[in-house]
Amino acid sequence: MGRPRAHAGGKSLVNSPFTCVDLHMHTTFSDGLLDPEALLQVAAGNGVQLCAITDHDSVSGLPRATLAASNLGIQLITGVELSTTWHGRTLHVLGLGIDPGAASLTRLLSRLHELRRARALAIAARLDKHGMPGSVILDSLSQCPVITRTHFARELVSRGHAKDTASAFSRWLAKGQPANASAEWPELADTLRAILGAGGAPVLAHPLRYTLSAGQRRTMVKEFAQGGGQALEVVVGGQSPSQTQTAVGLCLRADLEGSQGSDCHDPALPWQRPGRLAKLPPAVTPIWHRWVDLHDSPARPTRTAE
Repeated sequence: MGRPRAHAGGKSLVNSPFTCVDLHMHTTFSDGLLDPEALLQVAAGNGVQLCAITDHDSVSGLPRATLAASNLGIQLITGVELSTTWHGRTLHVLGLGIDPGAASLTRLLSRLHELRRARALAIAARLDKHGMPGSVILDSLSQCPVITRTHFARELVSRGHAKDTASAFSRWLAKGQPANASAEWPELADTLRAILGAGGAPVLAHPLRYTLSAGQRRTMVKEFAQGGGQALEVVVGGQSPSQTQTAVGLCLRADLEGSQGSDCHDPALPWQRPGRLAKLPPAVTPIWHRWVDLHDSPARPTRTAE
């Protein structure tokens, strides 16, 4: 698809009928606190018209999300957030508008699930080694479609071993701490191929959260675009106006489209409330121009790989 350009004066050529868009949200099918129905109810109540469920390394919640969105009268874009590696660093890439049952995506998700399971076993063993209930926690998480470090953090809090999830990370789970375990996520090129093979648009999530120098960040975005990446998450929950302007510069320099999302895991947190976002700056072409034909059209169920 050709990429519409912005006018020199900073006005996008795209006239979107969607005025409230949130393309980055998580449910209980990864590490969100609400199931798809409850999360989309919150989103609809906040005026969201177009949204995406982007669970970590999982598309299992999409059938329920599609039905819930249809019942609520809002449009849902199929999505996923994939863990990937770029020059030894973990990045997150959103796949928007994917076919959840595509072979390329199914293969990658299977690989990611194996890696996550191995990491969860390693975290549990390291917690056990330090007198913490790692194996007990892992057993309690057996029904989770995807086990994340956040699941372990919440369990440590609920069992009285940490006052909050931030403390659980800083004491046990963060890089360099006793229970931290890394995973060799698939390389960025493999992740981009899987998303593109599933008919989706790859979006680099929260580009300013990675610990990088300004030069490294520009290189990351450039190589993402060169590998087939199509958009940058310019507006994300909890981001300052100055950070947004930095993201705009990265986006325009790499000739990428722009996306926005709350990255909601817990809508009770004010910076993660669905739809409560600054507007995408007009200099950036919104990625949702691809789905303007969904406006006033009913949501349709999709098949899934899981």
